[in-house]
Amino acid sequence: MRDENSLNTPLPGIFLRQARRARMHGIVPTMPSLIRVRAGVKEVVSPAAPLSIFAGQYVLLPEALPMTICNIPDPGGRYEAMVLPLPRPAVERALARLPDIQRPATRAPQRVLLPPEGKSLFSAFFAPSPFATLPSDVLAMRLEELVLWLALSGGVLAAGTPPRLAERLRGLIAADPAASWVAAEAARRLGASEATLRRKLADEGESFGSILRDVRLTHALGLLQTTPFPVARIAAEAGYASPQQFATRFRTRFGLAPHEIRTPEMERDRIGAKLARNGAAAGSHSA
Repeated sequence: MRDENSLNTPLPGIFLRQARRARMHGIVPTMPSLIRVRAGVKEVVSPAAPLSIFAGQYVLLPEALPMTICNIPDPGGRYEAMVLPLPRPAVERALARLPDIQRPATRAPQRVLLPPEGKSLFSAFFAPSPFATLPSDVLAMRLEELVLWLALSGGVLAAGTPPRLAERLRGLIAADPAASWVAAEAARRLGASEATLRRKLADEGESFGSILRDVRLTHALGLLQTTPFPVARIAAEAGYASPQQFATRFRTRFGLAPHEIRTPEMERDRIGAKLARNGAAAGSHSA
């Protein structure tokens, strides 16, 4: 008999939509992801060579790498992508089964090809059935299977490395962007004094305030792209005291007002029902 807790497992796949062309600088994912562009074009610029990913193509994005991402709607005014987060532990468990596989020395975005079996598996993470009825442990194994298909097709992530302090802070804030974060509390949770936190962040070319703003706005961008939630709710979930303050910060960061990101049908869409249960995933994986 199946455990009741295994029923209706929230699927990790996220549908992303955008109505206006936007060039988003300094996007730093907190988790690797595999993305399939369904409409429009995605441009990814990183320290490696720039990539253009067209409709029907896949791109593998690493975590903790600052990137400039430009989503370009098609002539009909539509950009749409399927985003599947790949938790680092699942990646490492899968690749441990391929000890002889060569892994890249550095993190970089990769355009990848999937065999038919891998494409079907990828799509299943977005379908309401049958994956939504799988126990969570089985779902995790299917995710590892997808990582294996990727690796066997040449899509291999660089090995994980001990996270810098800035990466640890991003992950901490991303888990609860709406919290009333202050440097002293963040330092305590990271096992450091506030002075040490600020000094080490400065050594890495970062600051507490800039990371806090970036994580909150990236989280809000993800919710705008993936849910029909009202802007006021998104502002609150991103930790802003008012929609007006949020709109000002968002326009400064991304060059568009929050409502300009959205496609008209997102006002009617109910994709957000799943994201309400798993909202952190959307905000951490805007792309």
